[in-house]
Amino acid sequence: MARTVFSARSVVAIAAVTLGAGCMGSIDGSAEPDRGGGGGEGGGPGGSVGVGPSCAAGIVPVSTARLRRLSPDQYANTARDLLADPKAEAHLAGGDGAIISGLEVDRLNQTAAELVARGAHRTQVPCDINGPENLTCAQAFVDTFGRRAFRRPVEAEEKAWLTGVFSKAIRLGGSFRTAIDTVAQVILQSPQHLYLHEVGVADSSLPAGVRRLSGHERATRLSYMFWASTPDPALMQAAAEGRLDSAEGVRAQALRLLDSPRARGTVGKFASSWLELDGLADQPKNAGKFRMDNPALRTAMKAETEALFEKAFFEPGGSLRTLMTSTQAYVTGPLAQLYGVATPVAAGQSAWVSLDGGQRAGLFTRAAFLASHANEDFQSPIHRGVFLYRHALCQSIPDPPPDTDDTPVAPSAQQLKSVRDLTVAKTAGGVCASCHDILNPIGFTLENFDALGRWQVTESGRIDGKAYNVPVNATATVRAADIAGEINGGVALSGRLAESLAARDCLVETWFSESFGRAPTTEEICKVDEFKTWFRQNDDLRGLAVNVASSEPALFIKGATP
Repeated sequence: MARTVFSARSVVAIAAVTLGAGCMGSIDGSAEPDRGGGGGEGGGPGGSVGVGPSCAAGIVPVSTARLRRLSPDQYANTARDLLADPKAEAHLAGGDGAIISGLEVDRLNQTAAELVARGAHRTQVPCDINGPENLTCAQAFVDTFGRRAFRRPVEAEEKAWLTGVFSKAIRLGGSFRTAIDTVAQVILQSPQHLYLHEVGVADSSLPAGVRRLSGHERATRLSYMFWASTPDPALMQAAAEGRLDSAEGVRAQALRLLDSPRARGTVGKFASSWLELDGLADQPKNAGKFRMDNPALRTAMKAETEALFEKAFFEPGGSLRTLMTSTQAYVTGPLAQLYGVATPVAAGQSAWVSLDGGQRAGLFTRAAFLASHANEDFQSPIHRGVFLYRHALCQSIPDPPPDTDDTPVAPSAQQLKSVRDLTVAKTAGGVCASCHDILNPIGFTLENFDALGRWQVTESGRIDGKAYNVPVNATATVRAADIAGEINGGVALSGRLAESLAARDCLVETWFSESFGRAPTTEEICKVDEFKTWFRQNDDLRGLAVNVASSEPALFIKGATP
């Protein structure tokens, strides 16, 4: 099946409709049709806990084909693997939207030139790179290097195009080596390399408009899902031999990829994306109040949270329950000091330690989450509560009005009160109260943690030169999904989340959306509901990942244009 042959500096534009976030339920207790939303008993805020019907016979839960651009991280990983050059760096401008700007095109061109200048691609030329012009050898390089760069066999039009690039470079006076370099540079910035373009294969057994992804397209999906990089030779071989033509074959390769240490980094980055930690290192605290704060400490916080998620995911029995209740932490010396445990290692090293189970348990009692959802001076029960409501329980809530006063609360000589009391006073009454009466209490359960994530039983500081201490109250009556009731502190909150069906459902939705880079479509909702039912019963993070990777949404598309 022919594909469009793009020139090296083409700008590819695509109009894509992306659904909104896949959270369910609403602040007023309503739930979206046929969705499994978490909620309190008796239809309280956020809707009732439940999942929708299974996919009906004859329905193939697939999404519309779309063009996806590699993210800067994916491009960099791909370059290192394609060139077999672990020290190669690729710094692209912008993000990963389908439409690429002129600035991004220029940066891509520069990046490709820098990668080619390193010369690693020359080891894949099957003849003497410093020898005379050799068209047959150049064509072999196009076949092998192009196949790996395009993640599929190179087609006839593409071979003719790239051979023409080589021949033109020779005509302009270039040597064999410089002509090969030119071909490599064109390949590294070609749309075929930069974009994941899925065409699919016609299959008469499928409903009209539905196409089966080819083996190479399935290999690409798997590899970027678990390794954030291009397929390795074993995966490409499995695709070529037809071993990815069945769900069982895809499942086998998914398990192989997850067994690799390379999958750990991708899984850890899922945690950072989910918890919104990517900018943590650049979010300093008040230097006068938090003297131990620095970028290295905040980087260690993020690494610890990623390590905790990896541990919960990859160890036998890895589960949401483990993620919510573990007291294990992977710390540097300064982070151990923040947690109040003995420093286990020399400077610059990390090790696993056990935290005080009376103070911390699970993901949401770790410094990375607590510090990233706080302001420079004080903890923010509102920010923490909003995140937990929306992203740990997948309950929907409207955004605040544009004229909302979002100035952080702070004690003063006139109002020597706790952050909690000041928050209650600021959000009481009026149109905001209906939301904050639900959001604030979840955040109040984490009041024992200050803006840097340190444990506190009193809030202390100085006002007008005088020291003050205000007791902390971390007990709240929570009105959210199936964790509703009185909760005393972060450890109790974590325990409630460990048992929550809404939290399990939410993690399923989040994993699905992160895996595909989008929310589920209407046709896919029934499949997501099946995943929820399975995860409620099994609470197996690794199993969930394999199930998603080998499911119909990962294996089929509709509306593909050859």
